[in-house]
Amino acid sequence: MSLRSATLAAALAAALAGAPAHAGILFQDNFDADNNASALNFSALLNWTVSGGTIDYIRSGGFGISCVGGAGGCLDMDGSTGDAGRITSNQSFTLTPGVNYFFDVELSGNQRGGAADNVVLGIIEAGGAEFVLPIGPLAPGAAFAPFGGTFGFQPGSWRIYVEGVGGDNVGAILDNVVLRDDRAAPVPEPVTVLLFSLGLLAAGAARGRKLPC
Repeated sequence: MSLRSATLAAALAAALAGAPAHAGILFQDNFDADNNASALNFSALLNWTVSGGTIDYIRSGGFGISCVGGAGGCLDMDGSTGDAGRITSNQSFTLTPGVNYFFDVELSGNQRGGAADNVVLGIIEAGGAEFVLPIGPLAPGAAFAPFGGTFGFQPGSWRIYVEGVGGDNVGAILDNVVLRDDRAAPVPEPVTVLLFSLGLLAAGAARGRKLPC
């Protein structure tokens, strides 16, 4: 699968930051309920559409891969067709003015000795507008760690997505996806937070094949 490429209107930045004092969970998925066995090129996710490329579904221990905590399910974002995958949430979200939103995931590097991997977190609007946050490179064998982006109000109906970048069939491992806002109950503070500089991508932009070095 390839990264949707276009020029960002603003640079993407990375920063250490704390979580908000209070946050309400709008969506979460740990992939535990999607299947009872590991499966290559899996497309029957309960909460997501595989909207490009392929992903492999992992039950912890399958194919020599461990999920967070050594249990449950997770995804290899580079499926077994030489075309890394994108998953897009089935649920859409209407953002509220004055509210901050936080898109958090846990990622490990590939666990089978492949090359370093990159992953993109994104939000996409029904008309095709996007904001993206590239993550990586994640070193092979890198332990699970939290990553995330924060963004504010944009009019429209938005879905979240996660996309692998590459195509060697050995990808970064995704687990524990959460979308939350700063309006409700407290949540744990992540170790690492990456900042979405709200760089608006043009609708229908061409898809490139690699992140720039």
